Amino acid sequence: MYFQNFPTISYDAVGNGNSQLVTDILTRVVVRKSIRDTQSLFSKYDVFDWETPESVSLEVYGKADYHWVVLMFNKYFDRYYEWPMPIQILQKYVSDKYTNPNAIHHYETSQSSGNTNVKIKVEVADVPTATPVTNYEYEQDLNDARKQIQLLQPGYLPTFISDFRRLVTLQV
Repeated sequence: MYFQNFPTISYDAVGNGNSQLVTDILTRVVVRKSIRDTQSLFSKYDVFDWETPESVSLEVYGKADYHWVVLMFNKYFDRYYEWPMPIQILQKYVSDKYTNPNAIHHYETSQSSGNTNVKIKVEVADVPTATPVTNYEYEQDLNDARKQIQLLQPGYLPTFISDFRRLVTLQV
């Protein structure tokens, strides 16, 4: 459903003069920051390990076809590495990415003023009380942060899709 709205272009893949019409996948539409910051348009949602963009779309919008709306509003352009990974996939990803998943990735300490639950990266020599964070813990923290997403309120979906179609087919 996502790419069916995109314009087509004439493209000669091998340079032999035989062009064919292909979907222009380089067309990009993004949600404006001012829209993303309008709290009344969105609701917060916590993604569970078994959920996919399609299952969230089905639950919230009644159709799995709107998975691209879920991804777009959260600036997830790569559904495999930006969408929260289930624990088994995360473990495999980390072991493939790092020679030693348990090696120290960085050190961190609590912020000393304001919200002391906020952790900041530090050089261990600068702060002797800094806590080591392993490669696995680092990737798990990134993955956990991606589990908290925003969803467009279902009542705004038809307007969003209409605006998206209009924007993606604009001729430059």
